[in-house]
Amino acid sequence: MTIKITPLKTMLFFSSFTLFSLLTACSSEEDRWTDVKGETVKEIVTNLDAKRIISFRVVNPGESQALYSAVDNVKKTITVYLPSFYEYQYLETAIALPEKTTITPAATELLPVFSKTPVTYTTKAADGTTAVYTVKIMIQQAALTLKELSTETSTFTVQAGASIKVTGENFVPSYEVTKLFIVDKDGNKKLQLKQYNDGVDITSFYVMYSFDAIETGLQTDTDYWLMMESYNITKTMKYPFRITN
Repeated sequence: MTIKITPLKTMLFFSSFTLFSLLTACSSEEDRWTDVKGETVKEIVTNLDAKRIISFRVVNPGESQALYSAVDNVKKTITVYLPSFYEYQYLETAIALPEKTTITPAATELLPVFSKTPVTYTTKAADGTTAVYTVKIMIQQAALTLKELSTETSTFTVQAGASIKVTGENFVPSYEVTKLFIVDKDGNKKLQLKQYNDGVDITSFYVMYSFDAIETGLQTDTDYWLMMESYNITKTMKYPFRITN
């Protein structure tokens, strides 16, 4: 049997060579590394607009249940989301402003829900600069449904002095804001009907009227339609009815 012995000097040589290679590789990696300085980032802090509106609240339901509106200080809008069941015609507001900033009209003035012209507020900062905000009132109300009295082939008739029962869905439960009218083919209101209900459920109620067709300007054997205004929504029946003596 032959035993091969490696000289110690040779082993030391290889070990030294390996260590030298590792150190050289590390040194080369460090030489190739370039430390790049990042770009300078500047943070600009500006003062908040002194003529802005901080918050806009509807306080009719009470301060603890106030309705916060969406204020856009860029587009200069105030969007009020108003549930229809409140049935408000006017809104009481509370407006928060920066110190020394004023607003016109004042927050103490009532805000009409159904204004025919856009409602605006003008803020004025202490330095004299102003901004004009436009109010948008978005009434959240379900679609109104009326059950037809007539059909495509049969016209409903009613005698003057009789009563009509109108049913449907999503009537606002207040006779101050839910109204029924007789209209002509062009949608012109001819007569508002007196309303009452049996109980408290306005989704099924009677509409009473007692009138002489000639005195009110309504004609017998003429097509008329029933139109309901229920707070924010107007709905007219598809099919007409007629009045008889």
